[in-house]
Amino acid sequence: MVLLESEFRSHIPDPASDPEGESYAFYSSFYNLDTKNAKNKLWRNKEDSPDLSRTSLIKRVHPYINALPKDSYVLDLGAGRQILEKEWKDIYDIKPPCQVVTLDIASIPKASLLAKDYEHVQATGGTLPFRDEQFNAVVSNMAFDFMPSQALAETYRIAKPGGLVFLNLHHPSLVNYDINRELSKLRRKIRHKTAANSEISEQKKLKFAVYRYHEYLRDNNKLFKTADQIRSHFGEGGFNASRIDLNSDGNDTWWEVDLVKPSTNKNESLPLAGTIFDGSARSIIK
Repeated sequence: MVLLESEFRSHIPDPASDPEGESYAFYSSFYNLDTKNAKNKLWRNKEDSPDLSRTSLIKRVHPYINALPKDSYVLDLGAGRQILEKEWKDIYDIKPPCQVVTLDIASIPKASLLAKDYEHVQATGGTLPFRDEQFNAVVSNMAFDFMPSQALAETYRIAKPGGLVFLNLHHPSLVNYDINRELSKLRRKIRHKTAANSEISEQKKLKFAVYRYHEYLRDNNKLFKTADQIRSHFGEGGFNASRIDLNSDGNDTWWEVDLVKPSTNKNESLPLAGTIFDGSARSIIK
């Protein structure tokens, strides 16, 4: 049993020992999956967030971002294949007037990106490859609370004084199901497949990884349970919370959090537009 599971998830590390490595391996596989499901319908790069969460975030940030000057910068943190940017264009039929940079930990080929005219960076949220105080706004949909703890300090570092941060965060109801039972059921299927020398599909491997990650979130209390927890956590990181609400589409529930980095009296000039990178990004796709 141990040997089977070790072999089965060899390309996706255990989140309990390497959560960042797990995220890189899982999402790199997830966003590059191209196969067909049991109903023979195309299953290609399915998005991993509720549709309403993205629509809600876009409409929440649009008035602010649409008013930014053209030389302003906005970071989409944990952008995946740029689904937020694609749907922004679908809703408003126009790109934001400012400079939007998308970032994700996964290795995603340029051909798989959905908004190729945006600058895209592969990097971890725990070590953002940008200079200090470069971004007027940071947005992140259902990704920030899966990032390393250093992502909070890094977001504060790269946000300009007075800059806004718009987050959608997972609610603990995400893991409010019998994870152990689902893992046991899937393990039995894997065992039968292995005994019959049948290939285990990539979808089953990813499903197994999802259950293991949910187990990790549950056992380590990684998701925020109350608004006070959120306010305290981000307050310790230097942000003021201007809004903390719950939203739901009837199936999934999430936190909607708006933060502001307090303004300072610093008068030093910031680097000019075009010099936001510090050179540490794994790759930059233009």
